[in-house]
Amino acid sequence: MILLVVLGATSLDAAEARRSTARAQGGPSLPAVTVAGDQLLVDGQPFEVRGVNYIDYTGAPPGCPELHFGADGRCPWNQALIDADMARLQTLGVNTIRIFLNYYVFGGARTTSEAYDQAPAMAHLDAMIASANRHGIYVLPVLLAKFPQDQLHGGQYEAAAALHIRPVVSHLAGRSGLLGWDLFNEPDIGSPMDQRCWDWDNGDFPLCRELAWHRVVFLARMSADVRAFDPGRPITIGMGFGKSYFRPAGLYASPADLVDFYSFHYYDNDPYDSGRYAQHWYYGAGFPTDLRRALVELKNLPQQKPIVITELGFPTGPGTLRNEEELRRDLRIGLATSRATGAAGVMLWPFQPTLDGLVGDLFIAN
Repeated sequence: MILLVVLGATSLDAAEARRSTARAQGGPSLPAVTVAGDQLLVDGQPFEVRGVNYIDYTGAPPGCPELHFGADGRCPWNQALIDADMARLQTLGVNTIRIFLNYYVFGGARTTSEAYDQAPAMAHLDAMIASANRHGIYVLPVLLAKFPQDQLHGGQYEAAAALHIRPVVSHLAGRSGLLGWDLFNEPDIGSPMDQRCWDWDNGDFPLCRELAWHRVVFLARMSADVRAFDPGRPITIGMGFGKSYFRPAGLYASPADLVDFYSFHYYDNDPYDSGRYAQHWYYGAGFPTDLRRALVELKNLPQQKPIVITELGFPTGPGTLRNEEELRRDLRIGLATSRATGAAGVMLWPFQPTLDGLVGDLFIAN
């Protein structure tokens, strides 16, 4: 009886602490997302990610293709329009958004101006998270977005950590309503460094393996820092290819060991600059076979962990391979493939200009 009373009091204390934190943040408190085996859980129940990559708000001024959190005067912050988007996403069945935290906006600009203050951007980030949470939507931040690719190695880590990584993670540490941390977007695609290393697993060119080694050193340090500053929060890395969690072998560390859940992206051959599979040496069977292969291979790794497809999308309109009906068909196939392999969810990439055109009834009707 005493044990039950103590446990009950502990639970109430934790709930009150969560409510107090939420009040301070100006939004409701969502229960934490946790990891158990190969599942994501919320309140002990399996949680399926039904998400979108939220890269800009509806009605943003022309010439503002991505969120700068108010740091770019040409792209003003409009919280009312963001609130409207969150309300619409909720009605479309979306429970998670993935956002990108620009290195220069959140600290990196101090390399050129010591007077730069990222506090306004942090305040806008807080407001966005609170808005999403009010509508029952979790946020998955890509922590180090737009970081210079030629500095993505261990020798440059400390500067990035001091300017951006530690301040951002410390600011959001313990915050409710975050799905987790996505450390870096597509570190396995090294084409900004050398086109031959578009896939860091290109064994025909020695630079690619060296690039992969240095990037994994960087990511290992980053993973350790994030765990130290925000313990208990799930971590992932948004790989361009599912296989990049285990290829190439023999790196500084296994990427599969750095994360709590796997995440990767799937695109086929439209548009041309996102096409990845038809001419790829490892893939090449097309959709949905390559998507299924990536999921099954991750499912079969010794480190059994949840899997989320954090970018899935297909363009539509003139000059593309799909019309609206074919888009809806293939998104349904992608979601069904995810579920059939026991994955933990899907997040759509916004090739379509409107939220309704992107999501449709995918998460409501399925």
